Amino acid sequence: MYEWQLNDLYESYESEAFQQDLASLDAFKIEMESLSFEDTIEAIKAVIDVKERLYITVRRLSAYISLSLSTNATDEVSTNYQNVLGNKLNQLTKYQAKMDRFIGETQVDISKDAELAEYAFYFKEMKESANYLLSDEVEATISKLGRSAGHAWSSLQGYLTSQAEIEFQGEAKTLSELRNLAYDANAETRKAAFEAEIALYDQVKDAVAFSLNNIKSQVLDVSKMRGYESPLEETLIKSRMSQATLDALLTAIQEFLPTFRRYLKHKASVLGYENGLPFYDLFAPMGDANQTFTVEETKTYLVDKFSQFAPDLAEMTATFYEKDYMDFYPRKGKRGGAFCSNLPFIQQSRIMLNFDGSLNNVLTIAHELGHAYHGTKIQSHRPLNWSYSMPVAETASTFNEAIVMNHLLEEAASNDEKVAVIEQYLQDVTQIIVDIYSRYLFETEVFENRKSSFMFAPQLAEIMLNAQKKAYGDGLDEESLHPYMWINKSHYYSTGLSFYNFPYAFGGLFSRGLYEQYLAKPDGFVEQYSKLLETTTVASVEDTAKVMGLDVSQVDFWRTALSGIETYVDEFIELTSK
Repeated sequence: MYEWQLNDLYESYESEAFQQDLASLDAFKIEMESLSFEDTIEAIKAVIDVKERLYITVRRLSAYISLSLSTNATDEVSTNYQNVLGNKLNQLTKYQAKMDRFIGETQVDISKDAELAEYAFYFKEMKESANYLLSDEVEATISKLGRSAGHAWSSLQGYLTSQAEIEFQGEAKTLSELRNLAYDANAETRKAAFEAEIALYDQVKDAVAFSLNNIKSQVLDVSKMRGYESPLEETLIKSRMSQATLDALLTAIQEFLPTFRRYLKHKASVLGYENGLPFYDLFAPMGDANQTFTVEETKTYLVDKFSQFAPDLAEMTATFYEKDYMDFYPRKGKRGGAFCSNLPFIQQSRIMLNFDGSLNNVLTIAHELGHAYHGTKIQSHRPLNWSYSMPVAETASTFNEAIVMNHLLEEAASNDEKVAVIEQYLQDVTQIIVDIYSRYLFETEVFENRKSSFMFAPQLAEIMLNAQKKAYGDGLDEESLHPYMWINKSHYYSTGLSFYNFPYAFGGLFSRGLYEQYLAKPDGFVEQYSKLLETTTVASVEDTAKVMGLDVSQVDFWRTALSGIETYVDEFIELTSK
């Protein structure tokens, strides 16, 4: 109970549907070999047809395998099929590169064909990305070697962090279980859990250090071969985001760091600390924060609150509970954290959680349901238009959090309850702004160092600590930081998603700006918001924002979004100073 069902993807690995889809990849190879690459509308449509069908098949297969592994990292059958799928995809890489090159180099005016015209933005992107494509043979080689290189190192990090256990108060605890205790009401439990967490990381730090070094080395090498100036430039291009927008975002964040430090120092003083807040008390609850929820109570609460914003969001939320689209509780072998996997080819999504009944978990569910809601807005597009970029990926999720937080504040029956809600909000926003900034600084330095040296675990820990000092400043106690946060965050361990940190800050602040718009002018907002989410897959970040009349390339937008946070800091300090 409270585990997700994957039967809508496949009933099992032995099912006829799974085996047929897996076998069809061999047929795709034959079909791609016979394609005509004449520069005509007919040839282009034939290539697009193959790409669409292949894309759907691969996403369905990979989703079933990856979702199975996310809740059971030791599943040997899933691991085996992951390797089988990877080998089959390697054999298709050079044909896919040839199709991509063909689309990127075509001179045909696709606007004259109604079906192809839907892919105008896709063709524009393909033309730009063609500049960074290597030869078909080299692309195939990179893909093939990646299975035993970057992907293997990533799998090692996931396996070690999901399997590691340590004794805590007489019981074996996983990493996810220990991290959940960071929100415990008992101060001694929080500190002890943090110390156990650090000890647990100490068991795996050396192996994970090798994972991180080799992944970043591969990214640097391939990025340079393709002609990118840096992995950051590659990330920005793939994110459909300009350097000007990133610079504006980071400038605003740097300007507002003192505000966050003021909040942290005040929280520290309230808790009895003189030199800033210890890392293990970042999530210490304050006020009347003893409210807990059962799974069913979260359903009732979220459906009610979302129905007041958008009926289709509330209906979707109820469906996720009723049809077992969410996996709630932590268990051995299950990865930590939470995520949502959009499955537009079956017009569904799946959400993985590590639920403990806390208020923070309610916000996490709301966050992941936002990703799912985003998925409902893009699934009407053609298959090759299903992917949105990293920065806008966090828009609907953090907007959902804003909805819930606003209701919690309105419903607070006492100052203690209000303190609890505001402090929960400040915890979250500090993570997506300050901690994310520290992760950005960390990854930047790791990439720079990896150009010339290998970083063992102690050096990586030092880089992490320095990044935290620069971001948190005197808001945290420098004698009690988190040297192993680089082990915990899986976002570092991908050859295809470098710098998956600033998108959280972008999404959090962008959605904050949107929510302020909603509060000021609610009439017609939901319809326009839906249009914005739909646009995310077929426009740049900047053009997507223009749907709402916003210019995200200017620092003033981000200052405005951050200024609302300062109001909450002031209110929190006032309420807790009495």
